[in-house]
Amino acid sequence: MKFKRVYSGAPWERLAGYCRAVKAGNTILVGGTVAFRKNGKPFKPGDAYAQTRRCLKIIEQALKQLGEDRTRIIATRMYTTNMDLLPEIARAHKAFFEGHPPTTMLLEVSRLVSPEYVIEIEAEARSGKGCGRG
Repeated sequence: MKFKRVYSGAPWERLAGYCRAVKAGNTILVGGTVAFRKNGKPFKPGDAYAQTRRCLKIIEQALKQLGEDRTRIIATRMYTTNMDLLPEIARAHKAFFEGHPPTTMLLEVSRLVSPEYVIEIEAEARSGKGCGRG
């Protein structure tokens, strides 16, 4: 089975030795994604709606690099530092996945990589194309 990896340019990818997403056969896993700007700085610190949307856009960009789109996402796993933010997180998630909702879960955690981040999202997708045999 072939593997294809894509990177987002997050500063932690090089530091920790990981990629944003990996495609193995028809399975695509997108690692924990926080809302960072292109320069690696936090996007809209403390804004749960904006950060959720940004995380999902970064995930979508990774999928596009693998030849897929958001409709192929079958599951999201979300982590927030404050469960009181659920209404804004849910509103952003629902709008992004309108017409093709995945399964999901949301957990409250004590902290993320930096205090400016209030949400981190992982995604799992399936491709109908596969990656070929290796």
